[in-house]
Amino acid sequence: MLRRDDPITESSDMTDQSLLDTHGMPQPLPPDPLSPIPDAVERELAAYRAGDAGNAKAALSTIAESGRTAVAGHAAMALAGVELAENGLGEGCEKWLEQVAAGEDPWLGPLAVVMLSADFDDGIAGPEPVLDHLASQLTGDLPAAREGFERSLARLEEAWENEAEYDDDAISTILRQRDITKLILGNLLIQVGDSAAALEPLSSARSHCDGLLAAYAGHLEAHVLIEQGKNEPASEVLSYAFRESLPANSRADGLTRWVGIRYGEHLAGNPWMDIVADQVEDIPAVTEGTVIRDPFETACYFERLSRPALADIGLELFPASPDFEPVHAALERLKTWSDERYERARRLIFVLHQYVEDWRDVEKTQGLADLRKQLDLPKPR
Repeated sequence: MLRRDDPITESSDMTDQSLLDTHGMPQPLPPDPLSPIPDAVERELAAYRAGDAGNAKAALSTIAESGRTAVAGHAAMALAGVELAENGLGEGCEKWLEQVAAGEDPWLGPLAVVMLSADFDDGIAGPEPVLDHLASQLTGDLPAAREGFERSLARLEEAWENEAEYDDDAISTILRQRDITKLILGNLLIQVGDSAAALEPLSSARSHCDGLLAAYAGHLEAHVLIEQGKNEPASEVLSYAFRESLPANSRADGLTRWVGIRYGEHLAGNPWMDIVADQVEDIPAVTEGTVIRDPFETACYFERLSRPALADIGLELFPASPDFEPVHAALERLKTWSDERYERARRLIFVLHQYVEDWRDVEKTQGLADLRKQLDLPKPR
């Protein structure tokens, strides 16, 4: 969670960029912008940190229950942090995490899914007060959270270096907590704008974990790689993360949609990558559109905990019928959530347009043209 320190609007990271490249083709989607704490939520968190817990919690509850919006989602995550600080990772915290996981925030949603998992519960236990640091992060004290995570990680690494002093069970506990600490430290470093520093702990966590935790580490690591313009490595990490996120491997279905969205967006914006070209070349009847649609389609099977609407758009833009009604419904959900998410959906539709338009299907092509006009999108070359 990042504080909003300036008046820039949520959608400016997207709308200030040209939609077309110099060849008249859609620009790839940029990395997901960070999700700053809205002013209304930050004011209550500041009051909470100053000792006015009762009034702050009441106000945050009112905001969290006000509707399915980005501000309500942030308030719910703040309340999860308050519960975590006061009562640990119990039912009170889980209630708010479930609300966050069911929302549209590409940062808070996946983190909530991970915090609700049995793997997180098992791995977080250990000698260091890592949950206290996470509570500091979620309640807005980011410097304290970073200092705490880094201090705990140093102690856990030191314990591992002196493994002869511990029995096997203790070492297993230390290593699990170390890897969880790297994972959530990496998330925090991205949120405070130090994503380059996040790459090493996230890569390490991905290599030492499996299932849900490895998938989440890869999901975050790929964001950093995309920021750095390392598209091929990002595609490989996302492919791995997507496989690990599947319930057969992760024992949970909440993360699959989030990873599928990031993976599908990345493939759609960079169809020249080996991971796309190899499948088109090696598998009969497979096209670029088939490869790009697959993460969205697979992700949409799993909706028990999370159902971000961008996954529906990525699937339903390849329609069985030409009216695009599911796409319109998903757009309405995102418009209610935030301008930024709606703008990202608009950009995703524009990037996917080239894989959907088919001159042989007049009805579908007209429906796509109508959708493009409604969204005020230019016609690609």
